[in-house]
Amino acid sequence: MIADQRLNEILQIMSQKEFVEVEDLAARMKVSSMTIRRDLQKLSDMGMVRRQYGGASLVTDAQLENDYSSKKVKNQTTKQKLAQIALKQIHKNDIIYLDAGTTIFELASILNSRQNLTVITNDILIATDLCKRDINTILLGGTIQKATLVTIGSSTLDSLQDFRVTSSFLGASAISTAFDVLSPTVDKAHLKKIAMQIAQKTYLMVDSSKFNNYALQKFANLSDFTGVITDRKFSQAERSKLDSLYINILDTV
Repeated sequence: MIADQRLNEILQIMSQKEFVEVEDLAARMKVSSMTIRRDLQKLSDMGMVRRQYGGASLVTDAQLENDYSSKKVKNQTTKQKLAQIALKQIHKNDIIYLDAGTTIFELASILNSRQNLTVITNDILIATDLCKRDINTILLGGTIQKATLVTIGSSTLDSLQDFRVTSSFLGASAISTAFDVLSPTVDKAHLKKIAMQIAQKTYLMVDSSKFNNYALQKFANLSDFTGVITDRKFSQAERSKLDSLYINILDTV
């Protein structure tokens, strides 16, 4: 098992248990205790687990989610460039799904140039902003997550799966070295999967800071998207891998 897969499996195991022991993880994965300690330290450095004597515990969903206001100002210029690329994929009369998040918010803020759009979203701030600008908006119901001001839960999932859209625009918390696309919570991963299933085309919008990172739940691979909108400057080796997987990169370069 390669390191990338091992880290994801550790997170999956920890999502089911309050505390995991180093020796237990080593036995499950057939690697040395030293290897597991290094893995846990890497996850701890990324703020995803808390090291404890003999093992580690998973940081809770609430702790994994950064406060919305702090995320909004991070890499804002880059997010605006990504939004301009995404806008080119949207046309008059489209029905689109906008994922929650500050990168997607930048796209929502420039939709006025597209006539007769219908937008579906679970992001309360996006929905509020669109309504102010007379854009036909559908806000998915559900439980409100206070830290990020989005709706989430079974009601949100049920309502979204009945829609059909021209395009879905999604964000992500992290992208692994294997180009797996990750979300910090199971509920959000499920919602993103449905958003991909109901769309004719799906686009991922991620800045370079999301690459070579980890989060709890995989919901896709870069190869599953119609296009990946990013400012990431890929190495030659990464470009070769992207080409071999037929991943379409729409970059800001």
